[in-house]
Amino acid sequence: MINLDFESLKNREQSLLNFKSLLKHPGWLLVEAIVNANIDIIRNQIIDGMGDEETKEQIDRLRDKLKAYKDIINTPTFWIEKLEPVEPSTYNEDDPYTTIELEEKNKK
Repeated sequence: MINLDFESLKNREQSLLNFKSLLKHPGWLLVEAIVNANIDIIRNQIIDGMGDEETKEQIDRLRDKLKAYKDIINTPTFWIEKLEPVEPSTYNEDDPYTTIELEEKNKK
């Protein structure tokens, strides 16, 4: 059973590692290539049309498929970004003595 609890630090770290390793896995690379080929086909169908009998509903379904394929391809990257630890900022909004120099230093 897969644990979808991203609240605990242990589960977050393990999920992050899993998503990062997934992006390099040969099976995922194959899935990604197949889905990208499908994206290209659907994009061409939308641009070039599907023939004389084409309806708005058919084009809308193609757009839905295109969005779904893109969501699938972007899922690991989305979760990697979401699960990456955020470095705490040293900038304090409530500090009246914060200067532009400190703000510039914190950006680096």
